[in-house]
Amino acid sequence: MSDPLQELFSTICDRRDNPSEQSYTCKLLAGGDNKILKKIGEEAAEVVMACKDDDPDAIASEVADLLYHTLVAMAHHNVDVDAVYQHLEGRRR
Repeated sequence: MSDPLQELFSTICDRRDNPSEQSYTCKLLAGGDNKILKKIGEEAAEVVMACKDDDPDAIASEVADLLYHTLVAMAHHNVDVDAVYQHLEGRRR
């Protein structure tokens, strides 16, 4: 079974390791924490507003944006998705 988060994370890491000027991901990574974390804050606020508006489609879309930007931050700091999965699994026990 494919893992969409892992696949997206792999693409983000590829962009990190093989930058392209046209890539939005590369522009975020080049901006470092200031740019990446600003986007995470903006997206988190948009998730809150979508939830407040009780708009399921907007919630899904904004959470997707938040996950993407969080994965960019993780790639920037060399934290693998598997580490997150391990923490989640540990919390289930």
